[in-house]
Amino acid sequence: MRARSRLLIVAPAWIEGNWGGGKVLAAPLILALLAGLTPPDIDVRLVDENVERLDLNAKADLVAISCMTASAPRAYAIADAFRARHIPVVMGGIHPTVMPNEAALHADAVVIGEAEPVWEQVLADLSSGNLQQFYRSEFCSMKGLSHPRRELSAGGPYVIPNLIQTARGCPHACSFCTVSIIAGRKYRFRPVDEVVTEMRGMRQFGKRFGIVDDNIAAHPDRVKELFEAIIPLEIAWGGQADLNIARDPELLRLARRSGCKMLYVGLESVSNENLRATHKTPNLRDGVDMGEAIRTIQATGIAVIGSFVLGLDGDYPDVFEKTFEFVMRHKLAAVQASILTPFPGTPLRDQLLREDRIHLDKGWDQYSFSRCVFRPLHMSEEELLAGRLWLCQKFYRIPNILYRLFPPNRDILLRLGANLSYGRVHRGKGVL
Repeated sequence: MRARSRLLIVAPAWIEGNWGGGKVLAAPLILALLAGLTPPDIDVRLVDENVERLDLNAKADLVAISCMTASAPRAYAIADAFRARHIPVVMGGIHPTVMPNEAALHADAVVIGEAEPVWEQVLADLSSGNLQQFYRSEFCSMKGLSHPRRELSAGGPYVIPNLIQTARGCPHACSFCTVSIIAGRKYRFRPVDEVVTEMRGMRQFGKRFGIVDDNIAAHPDRVKELFEAIIPLEIAWGGQADLNIARDPELLRLARRSGCKMLYVGLESVSNENLRATHKTPNLRDGVDMGEAIRTIQATGIAVIGSFVLGLDGDYPDVFEKTFEFVMRHKLAAVQASILTPFPGTPLRDQLLREDRIHLDKGWDQYSFSRCVFRPLHMSEEELLAGRLWLCQKFYRIPNILYRLFPPNRDILLRLGANLSYGRVHRGKGVL
């Protein structure tokens, strides 16, 4: 009897040696997605290094690694270790897509772009001994996608057991973001009935969902249909949206009725100058005040997690105090405060390279949102790092958490959990 092939699919830790350490927010969806694309006659094992350490001596016939920029050094170390044992390695994800030639130094094959259109061919070429160096993928149709094999990671130490994607792409093209480069400038939507069918099957793993679309409210008419369809599922979910959602009261009401508890919103900066410079148009449209939009969302009972980027060219040393005052005044449920990071492939990186402001001697592991790899315009690097640390520590002090939790509502435990999770990350004790 022929032995079954063994496929090992790995998400490397952002920081080498940072394995485990309690619960993290969610399992990387790409792991279960690749497993779902793999024929059933292949044994699949998933390893998320954020919760467990990978055994570099593990048995495998093929290793697939998906990585972002900060985890690229660890991904390369893993790939080198398995290739030294003559086990082929396929690498993909955001970083290999924008840096394919670099990734090819450590992998037998590199998937450039989305996995769905080429994964079957990768496995067929491996079986025939004809693995190609590069597999370039076009943007795939969102209709009829394979369901991720979530049962392979079910029961792990994850706050949110269910992640699902209903659309890809983003037209905004913010200068520091890779989404429009990786997923395209146009939204691509899955059929609503297919999303609902998948969600219904996911409830066996729990009723807490994360919708990982980069902007769940991108197409109001379509998402209203989706929200109406998932109301009967009686789930609780969080997702990402821009401030345009505050312009549509009906959409907000449907979001809440469908189970929306929290929205992660890219606020980015309290400075309109910065928002214009980075092309963050939803935060400036029609002169609507960001604070007013936040209050509109919160009035429906949906909590707002705000994302801020620190170190933009319009930032001065007083940005940290201004940001703290803004988030406390609007009682944001939680905050992600990131150092401006010039990721490869972005217009921001091109700009800073032209201006000779990037420290090219700093490795990809420094591209973790908490390190400074460039020269800020109006403050020193030390001021930027110290200011971010001050902001995060102050925001996640117990009295300030309690201030933002009250007056209490029925989702107070969810808000508290978000603070503990984000606070732990910002103190360098975990990853999102």
